[in-house]
Amino acid sequence: MLEIHPFKPFVPKGASALIVGTFPPVAQYRDFEFYYPNNMGNRFWIIMEYVFNHKFRYWKGGAAIEERKALCEREHIAITDMIEKCIRTEGNSSDKNLDKIEFRNAHKLLKDCSTIQKVILTSRADGNSEQIHKKHLSRSRDNSALELLNEHLRENGIIIRNLHKRESGLIEGEFRLVDRKMRIFVPYTPVARWYNSQKRKVNDMYKDSFDA
Repeated sequence: MLEIHPFKPFVPKGASALIVGTFPPVAQYRDFEFYYPNNMGNRFWIIMEYVFNHKFRYWKGGAAIEERKALCEREHIAITDMIEKCIRTEGNSSDKNLDKIEFRNAHKLLKDCSTIQKVILTSRADGNSEQIHKKHLSRSRDNSALELLNEHLRENGIIIRNLHKRESGLIEGEFRLVDRKMRIFVPYTPVARWYNSQKRKVNDMYKDSFDA
């Protein structure tokens, strides 16, 4: 069955960074109706606590949503996903099982919000710098946020360039959007099964992305 993204892009006034993911988890795993709502399966908001030296009081329901929106407004962070509509082929939350994908118009979002200077993506395919660059020149296979953004931008005549991996593992690159140079950063995924074994490295990658 075709699923439509349940959340609109969140773009506070003066946003300077755009967080880009893929698609929300299935409804039964959401603790609130906003981005990164699965507290057990995804550590994104725990990472944000570290990056901005902040503590959330609420982790469920409307109060949790308002707290997270307030942090994003304070830190000038916009959030969206790459997928507007799709089918879950296996009935679970894995990005690899998303099919019949229709993109959300991230290109238009970036053009309309002229204050955004960087894009931070929350999933990626890995490899060395040469492999990463080659992989993202072709059509997405793993449905990572980086692959999907690359495909979407190419459809709009924009090429991601200079993709490479820092010694820390953080991937970065850039693209031109009209008269702006947009920087891209791709830390490791905040998915719990990965984060729990790489906590310090993942936290530092996100902090480096926001501080760059």
